Amino acid sequence: MKKTSTLILLSFALLGWSSCGNNSNSGSDQDEDSTQTASGSSAGVIGQMNNNADAEKLNFYFHLNEVDQTDSTVRFQAVSLFQSDTVGFEVEVAKQIPAGIGSDGAPDEANGFTEGHIRFHSSGEHSDNFVKSLGTLFKIQTSGKMTQDTITPLVFSSNKEEVNLAENGTYSFKYFFENNVGAEAELFGVIDTYRRVLEWTEKDSTHREAIISAFQAE
Repeated sequence: MKKTSTLILLSFALLGWSSCGNNSNSGSDQDEDSTQTASGSSAGVIGQMNNNADAEKLNFYFHLNEVDQTDSTVRFQAVSLFQSDTVGFEVEVAKQIPAGIGSDGAPDEANGFTEGHIRFHSSGEHSDNFVKSLGTLFKIQTSGKMTQDTITPLVFSSNKEEVNLAENGTYSFKYFFENNVGAEAELFGVIDTYRRVLEWTEKDSTHREAIISAFQAE
């Protein structure tokens, strides 16, 4: 995967760090409605993946069930509902991820961007349902299948402290997904190990075709 250029980093900073959050452990700076669990449900309860299909920027919510661990990673099943269908995928997260925001509040270009610390895998039928649900929400035709390849986005850790999955915390990221239709598909995200929630928020609607391309089997 090609590295995101310094120009992209600078534009990311200028567009506003608050949209993806700058704190770990002490909480995220996401909009209030994007820091709730799926469809406003309590921790441990599976709710709807999206609670406002007409929003300018769509939010996506998944409950995280731990599957297993290795010496360096934790693997979760991210699961949600879209209407009456169960949707989701597996997400593998490194137990430790460097902070991307320095003590002065400035982005750390050298350490903030990493590849391989967060990976996504198909879990079968639920993942195919996830791709179909994106197509419905985005009003874009899909293959109806999630790729069997491991999806390894470039990730910026927008946290002032190192991500440490041994401790409960709220960790914020920005994802850059390679795809077959154009520039990297961008999503803001939160992994909350206390509430066991994975959340995504669109950067804007122009990335929708690329997001689908990043996840679907061609």
